[in-house]
Formats: sequence, structure tokens, C-alpha cells
Amino acid sequence: MRRVLVSHVDSRLARRLIKALYHDPQVELVLGLGTGPVPGYLKPYRDKCVYQRLDLARPRHVLNLFRSERFLRTRPDSVIHLPPLRDVRRVPGKLPAGVAETRYLLEECKQRAEIERFVHLSSAFVYRAEPGNANVVSEEQVLDFDAVSEIRAWVDADLTCQAELKNPEFRVTILRPPTIVTDAGGVLQSPPLEGPEAPLGFDPMLAVVSERDLARALLLALHGDCPGIYNIAGRQVFPRSVLARALRDSAPRAFPRLFSSAASFAGQTLDLFRGAESGCRRYGFALDTQRARVCLGFEPQYRIEIHGSDGRIDTVALR
Repeated sequence: MRRVLVSHVDSRLARRLIKALYHDPQVELVLGLGTGPVPGYLKPYRDKCVYQRLDLARPRHVLNLFRSERFLRTRPDSVIHLPPLRDVRRVPGKLPAGVAETRYLLEECKQRAEIERFVHLSSAFVYRAEPGNANVVSEEQVLDFDAVSEIRAWVDADLTCQAELKNPEFRVTILRPPTIVTDAGGVLQSPPLEGPEAPLGFDPMLAVVSERDLARALLLALHGDCPGIYNIAGRQVFPRSVLARALRDSAPRAFPRLFSSAASFAGQTLDLFRGAESGCRRYGFALDTQRARVCLGFEPQYRIEIHGSDGRIDTVALR
């Protein structure tokens, strides 16, 4: 029976995970951490889930958590870390909040012999996207060290966990999902779909994964005995313009091909995109999930559908 500590249970992504943990017979108790009041959705799960409010980006708060009476009572043996990927705060030491949280939490967990497993949710957008139309990215793909500051923080948090992959007494698993599609038809963790339109002439292909499949992958990593790095993705890949239109965002404008090509060439030549655009906003990629299939037993059980009539995004169970 697992006793699991989960960070940021007050985030949108955590709802599906907490529900999956609650109904998992191999999980005895969940200690949820968050930065605000107790989330309302936790009420039906209170017989199995307890909540603690604190700021993981402050080392003193993390130390106090591991010395607290609540932590000693719950005695977690595993951790699922859902870092605040959208938190752009800078904490003492000029670290992004997501990097600081990962570092402080990981260091404290390593010092507790009772904590055996650490599952870190990263992102597929840590990869360096290369020009091309048929990029299938494996876990060995080079990371994007030249990305904008937000994505670079994801890269640094990922590297912090990678440093412990060879630790035989502390099993670390890193999951890298692409654009996450929620049951409500929204998306999470997708820089190409946020902010301004993609550069002229670019319509990258975006891999997607259902939040239900991602929650199941987190449970497989929690219970599995195969620490390492795994790509997690569904079977569908969509052009950015299609997803943007389905989300009622403005899709890339239909400029003549000759004009858009000339504008893109001029922008690259004059260095207009550097520092303002990451490769993922120009070049698409799909994910090679063979390692997750073989080692974790992960197979997507849901597909993403976009209805042309009303542009609605649906998550549909595979038969």
C-alpha cells in the first residue's frame, strides 16, 4: 500500500490525478500540498486525502513540512511532483519558482529513507524542436537550452531530477507529456497555443494527450519498478491552427505562400524571432512512446476528437 505526497493539488491538472489515486486500491493515503485554501473538489475524498498549505518555493517551508506532525503521521513513501509550470516568480537565489520547488523537495526526499519513489511531471516542450515535418522525438532528443525563460525553467527542473536517475536507493521517474487536453475541452501546458499567433508561414503539428491518460501514466510510474524518462502521448497529432480554432483562438492567417515564405525568411535573417519565439512555436513534433509502452505498460485509452460543426474538443474512450 502506497502513502503518496502530491504537490500542487490545487492546480487544474491535479483533479484527475487525485481522483485516480482515491480509487486506486494500492494507495492507502494521499497528502496533498497547495498554496491556497483547501480545494473544494477534495471534499468527497477527505477520508483518504489530507491537505497541507505551504509554499514549496521557500526552503524553510519545505523543511518545516518534513518535520511537522502531519508528515510524521502520514509517513509518505512516494512523491508525485506537479511543478507550477506557469509560475514565473523568482525566489531568493534568482531561481524560477518551479526550479526552486523541485530542488528543495527533491533534496528533502533524498534524506528520508522511507521515501522510495519520486515521480516528476515535466513537459515534452523541453525538447529542442528542429525544422522538418516528420520529427518523431525520443527521450534522447537534445533539450532546448536556448528556449524562452519559461520553458528554460522547465528544462532546469527536468535536469534537477535527471541528476538522481542513477541513485539505486531513490527511484526517480520523469514523464514528458505534450499538450494536455482536459475533459472540459481545454488545454494545459501548451506554449504554442498561448500568447500571440505563430510566426507567419508556420503551422506546427502538436501531439496531444488526454488528462485521463496522463493520470494513468502517473499511477503506472508510481507503482512501476522502471525509473527513467518516458514520453507520454496519445495517438493523435493536430496542426496548431486546428487546435487554436477549436479553442476559439485566432488561427494563423492565410497569407499567400510566396508572401509568408518571404516574411519568415526575412524574420529569421534579421533575427526577429530570437528571444521572443521558441522552436516549438515554429516546428512541430510527435513523440516516440515505445519506452513507456514497454517499460511502464502505458497505452493511450482515449483519443482526442475535434468536431468540425461546432469546433468542440472531445475526449473519447477507445474501444
